[in-house]
Amino acid sequence: MPEAKFSIAIVRDIVQYVAAQGVDINCLYNAAGIDSAWLDDPDQQVSGEVLQKLWREAVQQTGDRNLGLHIGEAFDLSAIGIVGYVLLNCQTYGQVLEKLSQYTRLFSQGVAIHHRISEGWVQCDCEIVRDVKNYLLDEPRQPIESTFAALVTATEQLTGKRLPVQTICFQHSPVEDCGEHQRIFQTTVKFSQATNRIVFAADCLDWQVRSANLSLLSVFENHAANMLAAQTRTQTYSHKVGEKIAQNLQGELPTIEAIARNLMVSIRQLQRELQTENTSYQQILDETRKELALQHLNDPEISIHDVAFLLGFSEPSAFHRAFKRWTGQTPKNYRLR
Repeated sequence: MPEAKFSIAIVRDIVQYVAAQGVDINCLYNAAGIDSAWLDDPDQQVSGEVLQKLWREAVQQTGDRNLGLHIGEAFDLSAIGIVGYVLLNCQTYGQVLEKLSQYTRLFSQGVAIHHRISEGWVQCDCEIVRDVKNYLLDEPRQPIESTFAALVTATEQLTGKRLPVQTICFQHSPVEDCGEHQRIFQTTVKFSQATNRIVFAADCLDWQVRSANLSLLSVFENHAANMLAAQTRTQTYSHKVGEKIAQNLQGELPTIEAIARNLMVSIRQLQRELQTENTSYQQILDETRKELALQHLNDPEISIHDVAFLLGFSEPSAFHRAFKRWTGQTPKNYRLR
């Protein structure tokens, strides 16, 4: 079963908020297993395991049990990248919800946001995706509360009007004190419900977005659609590991620790994923070295000695033995064929 991935933008949003509360960010990174360099790439995604640790540590280090609510309350649309720019240029609030539903996967593969109209009310659900490995199934409170608080905040940013929430429901268990929930949503909050849902009057769908621009919407949506198409091309961990090995195999062997760090997963998780695909890191390393060896030997400009070095062999004789095991012939005979 594949694992839900999440945009690095979510990590950045959490980190920026807790930093403003005086938390030592390096301490937070270390505790959550985050490489600060990840935040430099806006297209990076992280595993649920990383995000789960981050939420836990952020709550612990701030001492804020309502951290998700407060991060959502401070939300800015730029935090979700291209999706935010699409929403900023929609014409109406109804179109905002349609585009949000369409492009949620670009920042979170762990939830699906959709809405319907029933008897004059909009029911907007934040459904936890269940057909993937998803940390939200175990610890939904902070991220789900943050999502709905962010929706209320974004609505006001987009339309200049506060969303008149009629009802809000959460699947997770009741909290000890729901005073902050009532302050932010300005309605009675229900817990242990069948779905995560926010309900408001259907008239709100006609609200105009203040920054609407059809020309820019077309540009941003075209980019978002291309990103979504690229993301939905499924890629196995075996393939991703092979790609990373090939990129880093230049004179020395990349370790599983380095590849796991590059893929932003733990070593144990990477090993589990490869096991479910009936392979291992060592097997992929061996196969990748073989493929690269065949490619290099087809280039007469690269000596056999250099091929051995590029593939991380300590000496040419070790490469000769490995190549004969792979192909049944020596590198020299293969090149002369």
